[in-house]
Amino acid sequence: MPLSVLYVGSTDPNGTCSHRRAAMERLGLSVTPFDLEAETRGGGRIANVVRRRLQTGPVIERANRAFLDRVTAGRYDLVWCDKALALRPATIRAARETGAVTAQYICDNPFGRMGEPGWRHVVAALPDYDAWFVPRDSSLEDFARRGARRVELMPFAFEPTVNHPPPAGWSDADRTEDVTFIGSPYDNRPAVIRALIEKHGLSVALYGPRWERRLGAGAAAALGVRGPVWGDAYRETMWRSRICLSFVTHSNLDPYAHRSFEIAATRGFLMAERTEGHEALFEEDREAVFFDGAEDLAARIRRWLADPAGREAVAEAGWRRAMTSGYSNDERLAAAIGALFPDLADTLAERARATVAAIAERHRPNGADDRHAEAPPLERRAGAGR
Repeated sequence: MPLSVLYVGSTDPNGTCSHRRAAMERLGLSVTPFDLEAETRGGGRIANVVRRRLQTGPVIERANRAFLDRVTAGRYDLVWCDKALALRPATIRAARETGAVTAQYICDNPFGRMGEPGWRHVVAALPDYDAWFVPRDSSLEDFARRGARRVELMPFAFEPTVNHPPPAGWSDADRTEDVTFIGSPYDNRPAVIRALIEKHGLSVALYGPRWERRLGAGAAAALGVRGPVWGDAYRETMWRSRICLSFVTHSNLDPYAHRSFEIAATRGFLMAERTEGHEALFEEDREAVFFDGAEDLAARIRRWLADPAGREAVAEAGWRRAMTSGYSNDERLAAAIGALFPDLADTLAERARATVAAIAERHRPNGADDRHAEAPPLERRAGAGR
């Protein structure tokens, strides 16, 4: 029988949670989705906001029961949770009693400075999961200090079936935007974007949610905020951009940005905020360009806008780095599951590399097929797991 996984997380097809679940399926695991977000909705907008903050009440109670019913009925080898905020400590302890390995991936930071609500059950359940997976070194320390029995690093990633290069023949003439940023107005991003537009007279195409809430509708309209983009539109927005900006989320203590991997995999020109994390991932001025603050960013934008051939070379090198350095969802998940089931680690790693290589080959100059390869089911061998 293949390794059986209950994947607990959002099933929104545009979300990174669904991308990670798809990567598990490509690895040959038998994956059953359980949409915990859908289970915790009900009662109107205000009720949902309050429930997300407090993670309490009859809807949360019902969601925990539904989760346990699914775990008990399924006899899973692995229960993988993806920012499952509503699951209580007692629920996880009961899930472990079925013999399943329990793990949770937390992309955000309950111990950061963002002030995001709803972490009470996650923090309380730190000792109850078999393993936690986090994308930053500071979370390794924070989770362990608060009782997590095992914490592993699983950095951000790109989704190879979504983040891929433009079709054959695409050139700088097809890029209709000078500079693009896709994302939320966290930290000092609005101030930097304002400076680029208002002080330096640069054109910035700005896409993302919550800008009106942060700046007010008038200021957001003045900056030309165009709203969120997802799926094909997200990728194609990068294709149309001569320079793609990437900021880290300092309030989450992130060392690098999720979007940096996606820009590189899309063969976009990556101009990212300078951090030790980014510098470790990409070679400066060869695979990506780094900036320090608005003034430096403006100067680098002008320098690289004037060099189309240089931008193409950096974008190509960044894409090759992303394709060959284990930055995909497939390779990240293969490493994580291999850590939990060591006897499967080599097979998982081989399958992940082969899948990413096949997808990359399909998107070389003469390829245009966006379908991903299906892997045969991955068998669980005796003695795997904890």
